[in-house]
Amino acid sequence: MNIEDEDLSGKVILEVGSGRGATTRTLVELLSEKPDSQLIVTDISDRFFPQLREEFQAKKVQIQFICTGGHELQGVPEKAIDYLVCNYALCAINTEAGLVGIALRRFWEVLKSNGKLFIEEEFPISKHDTLAQEVWAEKWRVLKSSMILARQSIFNEIAPEVLESLCFLAGFEKIEWTSHSELYTNIEVLDFFQKRLNTLLKEMPNENLRAGFSEMAVNLRNKAMQAGGMEIPFYRLVAQKTAG
Repeated sequence: MNIEDEDLSGKVILEVGSGRGATTRTLVELLSEKPDSQLIVTDISDRFFPQLREEFQAKKVQIQFICTGGHELQGVPEKAIDYLVCNYALCAINTEAGLVGIALRRFWEVLKSNGKLFIEEEFPISKHDTLAQEVWAEKWRVLKSSMILARQSIFNEIAPEVLESLCFLAGFEKIEWTSHSELYTNIEVLDFFQKRLNTLLKEMPNENLRAGFSEMAVNLRNKAMQAGGMEIPFYRLVAQKTAG
């Protein structure tokens, strides 16, 4: 259920929601030996596009960068894409109710017949089966609560069963998903969380809230040490456009 298992020769691959470029780097490596293929990279912000262009300059890959939202995909022609990859971006699109359904329909529209959609997402934070997963879930609860108090939009994860139904309603068929998890034993994995929280604390309306969230962050790090790290449960979904 990975795009790595597909024959990408002569194909057009679209990435939706490139962010800092983690998935982009994987796709560029996959296509580095396939000069007849094309990679289209999209994100709602072009903040990281310049450094990604520079990083991939020496790679023999045809890359096009387009600044557009995942629910719009402006500049991406319909029925032009062989494979669409969307990793950890649907939850960001889902900050506004209803946009995820519009995005999935746009995915269907830009794919060719028999084109495939690959999605990777974290499980909603209500799911945790181990103490290490509880660390992951609590991390998100702290972050989301602080984002609300800092008057910021929050990501909304989608349960795989719900996403499967939404893909079907958007027109996709042959929809399958599998669950996975990844354990990070290095406690430094929480450093990025701490940096984000520190930024949010500056926007807190009073000192008592700032002190409370700082205490929760300390308790979270202690729990992570007790659990031996942080375990992230995620799922991979593949769907196919078989008509249209």
